Amino acid sequence: MGKVTAPELLACLRRIEARVAIETAHRALQNCGQVFRYAMATGRAERDPAADLRGALAPVKETHYAAITDPKAMGGLLRAIDEYQGALPTRCALRLAPLTFVRPGELRKAEWAEFDLDRAEWNIAAIRMKLASPTWCHCHARRSSVCGSCIP
Repeated sequence: MGKVTAPELLACLRRIEARVAIETAHRALQNCGQVFRYAMATGRAERDPAADLRGALAPVKETHYAAITDPKAMGGLLRAIDEYQGALPTRCALRLAPLTFVRPGELRKAEWAEFDLDRAEWNIAAIRMKLASPTWCHCHARRSSVCGSCIP
């Protein structure tokens, strides 16, 4: 471990970069830094050559995803969702998504035990939330009717 130099590590990372896997190269550098810091803590290495390579890799290009900003186009999307004839769970998820504004993973992993249709609430478990805090989603009549129509 202690014999690895920054140029040797950079040569390995450049091979990953050459495959146009820029984000993977950055993650590999991050992982190498963790390994070298552990090696330093346990006496297997004197220093962390990964620290010397900060800024040496090509930057990751930020990707922006398309979003509907035109109200008429949004209406078209909502009509298409209402007309969708696929599987029941998919139809329900598509109809709840624009009413709750939760992340897809939170909606996909929802359990019926979290819904209280009598009180019109959805209690999302903290473990699934990005900020790890429980969230209550109060359901108005439209949400409650969508949930009611989706009960298996």
